[in-house]
Amino acid sequence: MCQPQGFVNENKPDNVCLLKKAIYGLKQSGREWFQEMNTLDRLKFRKLKWVNCVYFYQNNVVLLLYVDDIILIGKSNDYVNKVIELLKCHFDLRILGKTQKLLGVEFQELDGNLFMHQNDYINKICELYKEFNFLVSSLPIAKGTVLSKLQCPSTSVEITEMKNYPYRSLLGSLSYIESRTRPDISYAVNILSQFQENPGIIHWNILLKLLGYLGTTRGLQLNLSNVECYSDADFAANRD
Repeated sequence: MCQPQGFVNENKPDNVCLLKKAIYGLKQSGREWFQEMNTLDRLKFRKLKWVNCVYFYQNNVVLLLYVDDIILIGKSNDYVNKVIELLKCHFDLRILGKTQKLLGVEFQELDGNLFMHQNDYINKICELYKEFNFLVSSLPIAKGTVLSKLQCPSTSVEITEMKNYPYRSLLGSLSYIESRTRPDISYAVNILSQFQENPGIIHWNILLKLLGYLGTTRGLQLNLSNVECYSDADFAANRD
């Protein structure tokens, strides 16, 4: 690597450094760290075949790996503590306690229940787009709303005007929220995603109303402790 700033040899400014181990910022750092984490295989962790960052230990603990951060989820504290002690024998760990925030998702324990939400992220999005004066809304999308390509810009003037509105950027942020903690906006996000190639002012205004709905309901949280599952199967057309 090039000599780091402040440590350049004045007599040999064109010389480079030969590293004895990988450090942050190098092209091969990611691969070197991935090879290092293969230690988990030797510790009898079982990695999922379709994703490289999720491991199981004796079907009692799930280990999530994000760069050099590790999240442990176990059936009991005893199982988690056992895995922590095992990892300490091979890695220099810094225990940060219970996970409170992960990739923009916040976790909160209350009365024995575990909740997840993205209040901080929603606040940042609302602050980022406040200049567009989005309205307060009680619904993700109004009942009976019908959108079509006929509402998309058709002239060069209309297309140029729509370039002033960050439709894709805002839609991407709302899609990120929808896929993690707010399934109640899934329908609206899916509908609006159909027009991101050439959105019109009508689509933009509906997208702003969706942001207003999120701002109004930012306090909603998912309760992970009492999960109820429903099937969306359609038996109405099955005469048998």
